[in-house]
Amino acid sequence: MEFSSCNHLYVDPVDSENKEEYLEAVWMIEATGESPVKISTISQKLKIAPPSAVQMLKKLEKEGYIEYKTREGVILTRKGNRIGRRMVRNGMLIESLMVESLRIEIDPKVACGIEHHMTDEFANAICSLMKHPIKCPHGNLIPKGTCCNRKK
Repeated sequence: MEFSSCNHLYVDPVDSENKEEYLEAVWMIEATGESPVKISTISQKLKIAPPSAVQMLKKLEKEGYIEYKTREGVILTRKGNRIGRRMVRNGMLIESLMVESLRIEIDPKVACGIEHHMTDEFANAICSLMKHPIKCPHGNLIPKGTCCNRKK
């Protein structure tokens, strides 16, 4: 048996996915108007202890994804905003695909797992295939991609 088309396996480091989850959470909280985003709000959203959140947020600050303001909270940098927004968009597109096209119930574990491995090209292809949905199945606005800005 030959597996020539799938000889290369790819596993994204868990640390990278973990960072993306934080950036996604901060992006979602900022979208509600909270800025800077409080550590307590982030830890509640991610269901983790505040000291664990602080530890990761300090890593993200060192890597240029957020600005950490002591006793205030965090705000996304341009770099962090780009990743947080992409994770939110990817998750919403996958959930929309599950419900609208595949006609299956949303499986949050599957959607979350896939969102971390989507390229912009893949997300734009799903978006275009679905005729650029405006809202996700939960009724939230899906951030537009470059495919949504093109004239038909």
